[in-house]
Amino acid sequence: MLTYHPDALQTLYASLIETAGGQAHIPLQTPGTVSYKSVNGINYTYWRVYKASGQRADEILGVTDAAETLVKLEQKRSDSTQARAIAESIKTLRIARFAVADNSSALTIASIFNAGLFRQGAVLVGSHAFGALLNGLGIRLAANYQTNDIDIGSRAQVSLAIPDDRSLLDVIKDTGLPFLEVPGLDPRQPATSYKQRGSMLKVDLLVPGSENYETKALPGLKAYATGLPYFDYLIDESEHGYVTGKDHIVPVRVPAPARFALHKLIVSTLRSAAFGVKSNKDMQQAVVMLSATLNRNQDWVEEAIDALPPEAYQRVAQAADHALNYAEGHLDITVDTLERLASLG
Repeated sequence: MLTYHPDALQTLYASLIETAGGQAHIPLQTPGTVSYKSVNGINYTYWRVYKASGQRADEILGVTDAAETLVKLEQKRSDSTQARAIAESIKTLRIARFAVADNSSALTIASIFNAGLFRQGAVLVGSHAFGALLNGLGIRLAANYQTNDIDIGSRAQVSLAIPDDRSLLDVIKDTGLPFLEVPGLDPRQPATSYKQRGSMLKVDLLVPGSENYETKALPGLKAYATGLPYFDYLIDESEHGYVTGKDHIVPVRVPAPARFALHKLIVSTLRSAAFGVKSNKDMQQAVVMLSATLNRNQDWVEEAIDALPPEAYQRVAQAADHALNYAEGHLDITVDTLERLASLG
């Protein structure tokens, strides 16, 4: 059963994303504090921050009493005050059970934002997109979602570009976290995932493909991605979304909610028996997103159903039939829609 956040909290969230929408760059460290050092009898002012790895970084602002230093310090303090106010508001949202990503995930997504990839067509998918969509729809989580994966989708023929001397791996390393390429099952194929050393955090690159799950090049990122069946249906229609982290609100692009729901049904049928728990999670997320979207705008769901490729009908029908087990307590229209989808096969 869906529970909605009170209007006051939805207003607070709307205010935060309005602030986030104006960001050109997101700092990948703590808000910072002032620090002083004396060198050869001269006092210097520094600004001290900590990266996601916990590594300290000191930026020298200048000689302590110099007018230019005081101007820089005032700007740093102003930025820090705003960042701490945002963090305090996010704390309120987290307690109220808005979807909030862990700090390392949020900063990794922020590094991708800073590189301009969402502006160039990249789409955040998976559970982080689920959380962003729920926040936008005003849905309160029964419990915060848990995921170790950051899934980034793109079209293989779109050359998402970053500077020639950098790769996607360099971009996510800007967080200060030790990311490494993850070898695939076939050692002859290039890696399509990156994992933080000593952690379960992983970044996966995904593009439209077939059930052969082929590896495709993304030259503009100096990287490779895994081709997924029916993935073009998911990312062909996307919208603005926001990932909420411990201290940051990160603008991203996410799939349209109705397509997200129907694609989750499809994905649940593509997983092997060994991934039964993930298939159940797919169907649960599909039902929640379908119900939330129907409650907001039924036309969005109708348009998403009309856009389904005919070759996906059988999979959608199979999944919808099973998903009815998760629909108890949801809107009657959600149950009716699932039954209608189950008849497609």
